[in-house]
Amino acid sequence: MKFAKFLLGGAAIAMALPMPAFAQDENVVVVTGSRSDRSSNFQYYDDSQSAIGFTRKADYFVKPIYVNSDSRGADLRRDELFSMLRATIEQAGREGISLIAGDYGLRKLTVDNMEKLTVRSGGRPDTSQVTIYARLPVAGDDARASLANERIETFAKSIPVTGRSFIQTGSISLAIDDPDQYRIDVVRSVATESRRYASLFGSDYGVEIRGLDSELFWQQASETEVFLYIKHSFVVSPK
Repeated sequence: MKFAKFLLGGAAIAMALPMPAFAQDENVVVVTGSRSDRSSNFQYYDDSQSAIGFTRKADYFVKPIYVNSDSRGADLRRDELFSMLRATIEQAGREGISLIAGDYGLRKLTVDNMEKLTVRSGGRPDTSQVTIYARLPVAGDDARASLANERIETFAKSIPVTGRSFIQTGSISLAIDDPDQYRIDVVRSVATESRRYASLFGSDYGVEIRGLDSELFWQQASETEVFLYIKHSFVVSPK
């Protein structure tokens, strides 16, 4: 259940622990969590998270796409892989799907920068793989992860194959732009809630809050929402 400035909380984007903010090129963070079709109200709950924070709608649905080739020769694999990657970029432009990629900072993927991507093992002998991400905006009150997932899956299946190249996809996730911009909203929520607690003890009591200078964390709160928080504590005591 975490984010990673525009991307990367792991290759498969699956459930994980919350991740702190860190600088990246597009300053976008991927948020991961439980599958959105589970019925439990607690499907996104993590008992390590703070109970007080700030919830907002995510900016994007994001899904990893793995472009592979399993031809015998390394040079041929690379040629086939990047030929299919080029086709993926061109098809995405026609279908209005944004592609981003990068090892550390995530940026828009183009035919001009695609060969700068790191080619890794595909997990089995004589297989090469490049990881990219497709994203769609979370737009409107009726935005659904299932619909975004279906659209990206359909797109991925439409990419023409070159030789022994093939595409795999991962789980749909959420992403937000520049999570650090919401730190003040998190602090405001903590301040409001802690004062409310202190008021229950009467006007002679105040509150001391600790930890607000620590890292900002985020995780999925619902099918389309993100919960941002700072690990903190507060103590109610006489003034």
